[in-house]
Amino acid sequence: MEVEPLAPKDSEDFWKVEADDHEFWDAYVATRPKYSQSFYSIIHRYHSAHSSSHDLAHDIGCGAGTVTAELALHYSHVVASDNNADHLAVAKSNLARNFDESRVSYTHSKAEDLASHHPAASADLIATAEAIALMDRDAGLESFARILKPGGTLAAWFYGRPTFTDAALLARAQPILDRIMALNWRKVISGSSSSSSTTPQRARAFKRCADAMASWLDFLPFAADTWTDVQRYKWNTTHGTLPFFGREACGYEIEPVSHVAEGEKVVVVGADAGFWANEWDVAALREYFRVLFPGFRHAVGEGDREIDGLFGDLAEAMGGQGVARRFTWPCSLVLATRR
Repeated sequence: MEVEPLAPKDSEDFWKVEADDHEFWDAYVATRPKYSQSFYSIIHRYHSAHSSSHDLAHDIGCGAGTVTAELALHYSHVVASDNNADHLAVAKSNLARNFDESRVSYTHSKAEDLASHHPAASADLIATAEAIALMDRDAGLESFARILKPGGTLAAWFYGRPTFTDAALLARAQPILDRIMALNWRKVISGSSSSSSTTPQRARAFKRCADAMASWLDFLPFAADTWTDVQRYKWNTTHGTLPFFGREACGYEIEPVSHVAEGEKVVVVGADAGFWANEWDVAALREYFRVLFPGFRHAVGEGDREIDGLFGDLAEAMGGQGVARRFTWPCSLVLATRR
């Protein structure tokens, strides 16, 4: 199937980055949290409470196609979309092993432009993992509202950085991990080792994203005449952090906003050591940073002495090289039904 052409490039679309090799995506998937069936069940039960239709779902910002594969088990057809044609090619290669084109199709588009590629009121569910904070909020929500059928579901979630579950490690090792994160992102945000490379458009885009992440997705407003039964779930809010970067990395004040309206359901789990839990040693954490997002290593570069030294400190704080420790993930999930 031919992928559809990309809309004109947005000057702030710094997230459109290149990664067309399976080595990267295999490492990326291996170092991401594994979405649990209990997590997916929250979405599936929510949708079933509002609609009996499971004809068409969208996975927006599909990356390697992990969420697409889950949706294809529950919907007759899934559209996988991404703003990068290389990502779509990888997703198609992965998914073709189990789903032919009668089950999964592909659209090359930004989320904000997706309504120009698909009929109005055609989708039963839209899922967007790790993407909602990166897009133009209002344009994205408008696009989703146009595509969804009445009774259709929007499921948007975003997770933050890995977080130690042990209280002692949270105190002595997490600050080192957070420092490594800040130093890496400082390079990405500046465009190089010098902040002079940051354009006003680039800075504005990073600021918008940082504010959105810091809000735990509460920056999303749902107009009562368009959406109903808004539910917001948050895990590991007391010791985890949703933003990948904050003031220490970008140099400007982070200003989260909340559009949580009266009557919306809010479920907060302050600490859940079992949520998407995994065990990593320092080598696994290095790999996590190497493939933090497509193009990340190209943006950061190689061989930073300070970061290398911090990894040594982190290994010591974790009990030595090769010692695996348990991590969990902060996450926010927002569900809404199209009227």
